[in-house]
Amino acid sequence: MRILHTADWHLGKTLEGRDRSEEQYRVMAEICEIAEEEAVDLVLIAGDVYQTVNPPAWAENLFYETIHRLSNFGKRAVVVISGNHDNPERIRAANPLADKQGVYLVGLPKDELTPSKLPRPHSVQAVAARTGLLELAVPTCAHHAVLALLPYPSEARLQELLSASAEVSDIRAAYSERIGQWFAAQEAYFRPDTVNVAMSHLFVHGGQESDSERQIQLGGAYAVEADKLPRTAHYVALGHLHRPQKVAAALAPTRYAGSPLAYSFSEAGQEKSVVLIEAEPGKSATTRLIRLTSGRPLMRWEVTGGLTQLDTWCSEGKDAEAWIDLELHVPHPLSQEDIRRVRKMHRGFVHIRPVFPEGEAETEHVRTPEAKRPEALFRRFYNERTGGEPREAVVDLFLELLHEEADVDGTDSRKEVADEAS
Repeated sequence: MRILHTADWHLGKTLEGRDRSEEQYRVMAEICEIAEEEAVDLVLIAGDVYQTVNPPAWAENLFYETIHRLSNFGKRAVVVISGNHDNPERIRAANPLADKQGVYLVGLPKDELTPSKLPRPHSVQAVAARTGLLELAVPTCAHHAVLALLPYPSEARLQELLSASAEVSDIRAAYSERIGQWFAAQEAYFRPDTVNVAMSHLFVHGGQESDSERQIQLGGAYAVEADKLPRTAHYVALGHLHRPQKVAAALAPTRYAGSPLAYSFSEAGQEKSVVLIEAEPGKSATTRLIRLTSGRPLMRWEVTGGLTQLDTWCSEGKDAEAWIDLELHVPHPLSQEDIRRVRKMHRGFVHIRPVFPEGEAETEHVRTPEAKRPEALFRRFYNERTGGEPREAVVDLFLELLHEEADVDGTDSRKEVADEAS
């Protein structure tokens, strides 16, 4: 059985207010082409289909178009679980229709899954099912797949209080133990005559994070130890971390597919991919990464030679198709005319951070690129005024408004906000 693992599409997500829908359309098409070229039998989508619980209509249309194409009219199985960014009800809403196309949508950890109602000898069908478990017959394979499926398992979505203690260490231990129990219960249904796969959207302790994941949900209590993951699965497919990576401490082959596009400049230079798994009952699975090429790269430029060097780089076509995080060393503050000139040099500038000689003595807290970004400044301002963290929808709206204002008046509003907040 040939299995394709992908995750963290985040359809509808922008880059600091920049529209990326065209890139998302292209990368979805590329994933569909890979499924065809590699004669894939089963596609696993490990959560965070959307960026928000209330995605734009075009993002929903793109999701349904993509899974319809991936299913190949019911000849290829497609299994989707919800992530922490997704509304579980929205993910599973189309299940009555999706099942007829060999598509299975799982919203919550305790969703009761059901077998296909009518036999379909030439199409994918669920021959057995229970909470968190599917056994699929795929017409292109002689053997079945048994899948243990755990959508994003927060305490709220599990509907369980896992620890009476308020200590993070106690909550983490209880949470990890509960996830281990869940997988062990599902693993009991794995058989020697089937391809056995587990899929979840969670943070495994020790995973490499990036800025585009929500730190409060990654580094806190909801962390699972690698030895709590299934031991006898052919493969464990994970979503949540945007950097493609192997979970080396796991006892079965386990990977994060990563996001198909780079969603923050902490992912600059990172190669994006999907995972192709070949599995057969009674044998060890093999994996191969397939590089994705559709997205615009994210690059960081440090231009120490001022506007002259910047003009040279842009004239030479350096990183012409990239989104750019620009640090520009200049002897004095940029005028509005300078800023307009810089923006005309390259269509991909997202951040423009002037660095002045007199600024070299600033504290590290202010000098770091991350601290000067509009998003970081807004979050710090919001925290100082309210004592709490802003909702992601509020941050997204702030960035979109900031970008629109900069486009309208030709000035770098983000720099002005950064200067004022600094």
